[in-house]
Amino acid sequence: MTFARHYDTATEPRGVLRHLLPLAGYPALVWHNRYMVYNFLRRDLLGRVHGSFLGVYWLLLQPLFLFAIYFFVFGLVFGAGPDPSYALYLFSGVIVFHALIEATTQSCAVVVDNGNLVKKVAFPSEVLPIHIASVSLVTYLVGAVVCLVCGWALGVLQPGWLLLALPLVLAVQFVFTVGFGLFLANLNVFVRDTTQLWRIVAMTWQFLSPVFWRPELLLDKVVAGKLPSFAFTLLETGNPAYPLIMAHRLALGGVDPQLGDFWSHLGVAAAWAAAFLVVGYSMFTSSKHKFADLI
Repeated sequence: MTFARHYDTATEPRGVLRHLLPLAGYPALVWHNRYMVYNFLRRDLLGRVHGSFLGVYWLLLQPLFLFAIYFFVFGLVFGAGPDPSYALYLFSGVIVFHALIEATTQSCAVVVDNGNLVKKVAFPSEVLPIHIASVSLVTYLVGAVVCLVCGWALGVLQPGWLLLALPLVLAVQFVFTVGFGLFLANLNVFVRDTTQLWRIVAMTWQFLSPVFWRPELLLDKVVAGKLPSFAFTLLETGNPAYPLIMAHRLALGGVDPQLGDFWSHLGVAAAWAAAFLVVGYSMFTSSKHKFADLI
């Protein structure tokens, strides 16, 4: 017995909220298509090093070289002495934010670039951002290992029990990235300038996040009257990347009291991730029936 899937735009119920309930079955959908996700993941990882002499070792050499540059510039040249603490602080923030922005930027065009698959009626296009988020976690983990080893060897990081909670942070980042990726992928189908606009927004977002600056420096400016208190509050509570970056630093063994409480940061980051997933998934699934006509 065969079944035909039928879709009628005129009779299909409209609205975004009605597409929210199937979100509970999203993990099962991903699991059902796990082999496809794995093939996409493998293709993307191998495609980055295909034809190169060092191959997969570039995944390790790139963060090592990046840390060496940060250590030399910020730990030796601009530092008061051979103090690598700021170099580690900067490096730990960069690897998190780079993974986040790389994944969301690639997700912008994931539907358009896979138009031949999306046009197939039975193809689950909402699964496409999964492998992109997974690749970003792999590249982050390589950088995190470099950060952890170098930080421990230099006495800047003190890994403890919170390191065991790193998988929780990675899970939050994964949900965060997938939700945001679904939102951007859907938007890019209708507005093809989304990718270029997102690059500009992401660059601004990076400088508004605690990647290059420390919270205590802004607090000093607030006390000195050089920065309104609401501006710091907005950067801390209204920035989804703030708790995620701080949770990563604490999990890797950061000992600066200004980093805050790990579980508080993780809880706030998880709330942001859940919100992005709900919005991104519901908007994507409510519009995906139009994709075939627009790509």
